[in-house]
Parts: sequence; C-alpha cells; structure tokens
Amino acid sequence: MFDLIITGGKVISGTGGPWFRADVGIDRGRIVAVGHLEDRDARQVIDARGRMVSPGFIDIHSHSDANLLINPGAESKIRQGVTTEVIGQCGNSAAPTLPERIEEMKKQLADSCDVQDLTWSSMEDYLALLESLGTAVNCMALVGHGNIRRMVVGEEDRQPTSDELERMGDMLRESMEAGAAGMSSGLIYPPGVYCDTPELSELAEVLGECGGIYFTHIRNEGERQEQSLEEAIEIGKAGGCPVQVSHLKLVGESNWGQATRALEQLERARCEGLDITADQYPYIATATGLTASLPAWAHDGGREAMLSRLRDADQRRALKEDMPGPDGGWDRLMVSRVASEANEECEGMSIADIADHRGLDPRDAVFNLLLEEEGNVGSVRFGLSEDDVREIMVHPLVMVGSDGSALSPRGILGRGKPHPRSYGTFPRVLGNYAREEGIMPLELAVAKMTSRPAARLGLWDRGLLSPGFWADVVVFDPETVRDGATFTDPHRFPLGIEYVLVNGEIVVAENTQREVRPGKILRRG
Repeated sequence: MFDLIITGGKVISGTGGPWFRADVGIDRGRIVAVGHLEDRDARQVIDARGRMVSPGFIDIHSHSDANLLINPGAESKIRQGVTTEVIGQCGNSAAPTLPERIEEMKKQLADSCDVQDLTWSSMEDYLALLESLGTAVNCMALVGHGNIRRMVVGEEDRQPTSDELERMGDMLRESMEAGAAGMSSGLIYPPGVYCDTPELSELAEVLGECGGIYFTHIRNEGERQEQSLEEAIEIGKAGGCPVQVSHLKLVGESNWGQATRALEQLERARCEGLDITADQYPYIATATGLTASLPAWAHDGGREAMLSRLRDADQRRALKEDMPGPDGGWDRLMVSRVASEANEECEGMSIADIADHRGLDPRDAVFNLLLEEEGNVGSVRFGLSEDDVREIMVHPLVMVGSDGSALSPRGILGRGKPHPRSYGTFPRVLGNYAREEGIMPLELAVAKMTSRPAARLGLWDRGLLSPGFWADVVVFDPETVRDGATFTDPHRFPLGIEYVLVNGEIVVAENTQREVRPGKILRRG
C-alpha cells in the first residue's frame, strides 16, 4: 500500500518533455511509481483530474536566511509551489557570522519570535539550528563572501593582507565542509564592493577544491555589465568552479536591448569550457536597500560611518555631487519599507514624490530618510525592459529564481510594500509568460524551475517526477495559475497552486497551508 497516490493528472516530469497522463505513487517520502495505478491502494488519494502535476519548484536564488527563523512555514514561498530554497545570496548569509551581528539580528526578530535560543556563529551551527526548528521547505545554503570578509577585514575599503586572505579561505573551507553548496558575492554592496578580482579568484580556488559553485551578483548590471560578466567568467576559470550569475538583467533605459550580447557572452564562456549559467526573476523592477543608491565610498567603515557622512555638511555635499540618481528619474525609485511608524506614509511612494512633498532635492530626501530610519529602508527600482526580460527568460542557460524572501501577510514579515517577487515569481512565469504570452511551453517553464536548478546544485534525487526521487510535488491548475501580488498590494498569495508536497508530506491542500514542517537541510556532497 502506498502512503499517497496522485491520480488522473497531466504529469509534467520536469525534463522539459511534453506532459502525459499518469498517476504518481508516493511512499515513505519518495516517488515509487509513475503510471496507471488504478489497482493500487493508498492511505491518501489526491484527485488531480484537469490539473498539472509537476516536481516542486526550486528557488535557486532566495534571501530567506533570517526569515526562516521567524516563520519556518515560509508562507509566500510554499504557496507558490516552492519546495526548496537556496539561501545565502548576494554575498550575505546568516553564517558564518560575528556575535555582534547575531545580536543585531536578534533585535530585529525580537517582536516576532522567541530569540533566546537563536545562537550560532558557524555554518554548521546555523544549519543545525534551522534543522532543529524545522521548515516547510527544503533549504540549501551558500556562504556569503561579504560575511567572511567582514569577519576578517571589517567594513573598510582596503584589500586583505595575504594572511587575512588565507583566513578567509579557511573560513570558506570550513563552511563548505559543513555542507554549504558554494559561495555568493554581492559586488555592489559593502564590503564586497571593496574587493578586487584576485581576492575572489583565490577564494574561487577553494570552491574548486571543495566542489562548490560561485554565485555572483556582478559588479555592475548597467553600463559596465559586459566587463562585470567578464570578471565573473575570469573568477570561475581561475578557481576551476562553476559560475551562477544571479538575477541576470540590464538595468537602466540606456542599457535596454543588450540582452542578446550578455547571453552570447555566457555562451562563449561555455564554449571555452566554463560551466556557467544564470537565473532571473520575471519582473521589470529590482529591489534592494536604499543605501545601495549611495556611492561606494559612503559605506567605508560600516553603517555608522555612512550615517555620520550623511550628517556632515561637506561630505553630504560631496555625496550629492557623486550621486547621479537612477536612469530615467527619481520617480522610478520607490520606497518599499521603513523601520519606524513615523515614515510609514513613505511606503509605496517614489523618491520624486517624497522630495516634492517635503520640498527637498531628491538626494536630500534620500539622505534624510536614511538618517531618520538609521539606514533601514527598502526600495524598488523600475529600471528593466520587458523585451529583455522575455529574451533572457527563454534562453537555455537561464533558470527561474525569485531573489525574494519567505514572507507572510501577518506580523513583521507582512510589513511594507516589498517587491511582489516574494509571492509571485513562479506562478507569474507559468501564468503570464507561458500561458498568456506563450513565449515558451509550460513544460519548459517547469524544467527551468525544477530539473535544471536541481542539476546545477547537484541534487540528483530531486527536480523530476521519477521513481526513487524525493516526492517534492506541485499540483496546479494550468488555466488559472497566476501571481496575485502587485507592487501596490504585494502580500497576496497566487492563484491555482492547489497542492504542494515536500518530501511526500502534504503542506498545501486545496489552497490552504497546513502546520507541518517536513523540509530538510540539503548539504553539499
């Protein structure tokens, strides 16, 4: 007798091949049969007639490191059909970390969960903590380059000494041995913005030795994207490790139409022997902290040093001169989240509107808001071309990744107006781009969410509906699946995702999430 049979559905296996009608039998967390199972008994049956049955979606680019400690149910992700998240992206991971950084994180979490037992420093400690809490989704972790640089060099704008670089390599190796899948860099954020190519190349050698992957938010996604992609390629070649280009895009109207060039650059690197791929989220807006709008030198020495510069009249004047603003104007940069109630009215407003309302130059409006909120301001920037998004999306080297976090409509994770990608990425690809626009078959869209990221991560028993694989499964309605979240109303679950199974256990049933946490920590090796 099976634990569960999903009957009568149109099975999308995850290979990219056409769907076929079959039943899926599940026992002890794994798929044990795919075929006609009418004569087999099961403890539970899901009737999937008129529905698609696919592997669970793998979010290859997620920022849920801290959020999973607050809300292990990962609501905004599991309701999309995401069954695995790859965390620790853009150079910033929960571990390894310094004690004072844990204390800072605890202060942020204190009003939403019991943080007394949240203590860790190493990657091994963090993964063990996450495992003990239990999560609704599977998790795989990366090491943040920014973390290990911050621990050894600090927030200063300087290069590490040879001894410091060796210590960074040792920390990276220790995290890899604890099960991390690779290292991520965020080269527009401090302290990653201060590093040079040789530093990353030497750390990439450690990745190569450990069998890890180099994930990178490249140094420039606009006018210097070509050089920035070339740097990523150089680092991968130097380290002998695979490269994953995070959220591939062309930012700024003056750079629109360059998607073909960027994709050809990746293709050439593969022809030269480098295992390089990319991921993408399906929106025309980016999102990050408002502090990223400041010149790199503003961050030298850390957050307090940055805020001190904003208070100093001379340095503030220099910042204004060195801060051209977003391509297309300040009306394209929206405040998505603030820390205090005093500025909640700014959430959902553009910097242009805030500046006009306050009678300020837009740069002064940015500076004042950062000071008032002690640097804790989120932003969304509308700077991408829909044509570029489509061209990148259909390319064989590109997978789907949200670049979002596990959020909830309730509590601290329901605050503000965050980028809707945290709630809508995967249903948006299925509903808007595959079904409505028809830019690719549904089966190919599913492959970009399942087997392709699984293969990139070395998850050889996930990402396909095949006997022996773990039963991470999504049942969705191909006629109604779509994203519900918008930029003005982002905390909305998608439509059409009816059942989600993680390791054979039902987490979402008939559009309702259950209070179960069957996720596993997936370690490299």
